[in-house]
Amino acid sequence: MKIAVVLTVKNEKRLLRNNLLYHDAIGVDRIFLYFDNTTDHGKESISDLEFVTINDSVSAKKYGHLYYLEKFTSQAIEHHTARQCLNTFDAQQLCEKEGIDWLISLDADELICTHFIEPSNLKSFFKEIAENVEVVNFNTLEVLQQRESYGNVFLEETLFKQNRKLKNSRAIYKKLFNPFTETSTKFSWWYGQHLGKGAIRIGRDIIPHNVHRFKRLDGSKTETVNKGNILHYHAYDAADFIKKFTNFRNRPNTFLSGNKVESIKLLLRDIVNTSGMDAAELKEYFKENLLFTEAEVQDLKKEKTYFLFKKLPSPITEIFSVQEVFKNIIPIK
Repeated sequence: MKIAVVLTVKNEKRLLRNNLLYHDAIGVDRIFLYFDNTTDHGKESISDLEFVTINDSVSAKKYGHLYYLEKFTSQAIEHHTARQCLNTFDAQQLCEKEGIDWLISLDADELICTHFIEPSNLKSFFKEIAENVEVVNFNTLEVLQQRESYGNVFLEETLFKQNRKLKNSRAIYKKLFNPFTETSTKFSWWYGQHLGKGAIRIGRDIIPHNVHRFKRLDGSKTETVNKGNILHYHAYDAADFIKKFTNFRNRPNTFLSGNKVESIKLLLRDIVNTSGMDAAELKEYFKENLLFTEAEVQDLKKEKTYFLFKKLPSPITEIFSVQEVFKNIIPIK
């Protein structure tokens, strides 16, 4: 069995190498890496990794003749997610040529995790997937933002948010200050994507529906299972917060689907790019608004009781398996 990963990246040098080394260590045979208008010398930082195939984002013209990709080719200039879907499709064609069985679509700030304690083993994971299954959906767990700065966040952080929406009195919110209106607004504690990512079985006429989901070539639903997790290191510290939303500077207010981008993302995009704050002020903004204090972290770790008898478990979990993998990786800088 051969497994591949496809990533589309822009200015992710800080995370990129360790992401690739991690997935190589847990059983990935080939990584197809597409650089999307990157300016941070990311290519040079990983050019020695023999298991990585490096490309730039494919031109919409390459697949302009395929009617079933029209949603992506027609919007590739405006939407980075359209380019990402085209890159995934392109990687599928390369997988066919190389005899690869499964292709996983990820971002540079995402790691596959199939076990919370022991190192993940993707060969064993995919061997257990039934032959009729065409797509595996990985559930998202988001890193808990609790430090202003990390060296290697993959190695150093173990706490993750388990659920985006929590019922009853356990619902969790943060207050973010809006410098444009000089008011504070309550937002969900979950800052990033919540739809997960997927793996495609090669050779089954599957194409991207969007960056999170897949469909058959004829538009029908795939045979899908939900299994395993994506660890999403979204805006994990101040520098990553600034980098991430700097990348979002020219992105539209709507998704590829036409739905409006969440208000928290639009606000943070504008704060980083048009508020007039310098780097030091943006780091302070991250600390005061997005970072979880030690008191908040301790409260999140507790099991809560309501209605005298019912228990609400902690909404965060600790994951050690990534650290176990990195204990055996010696990054080459």
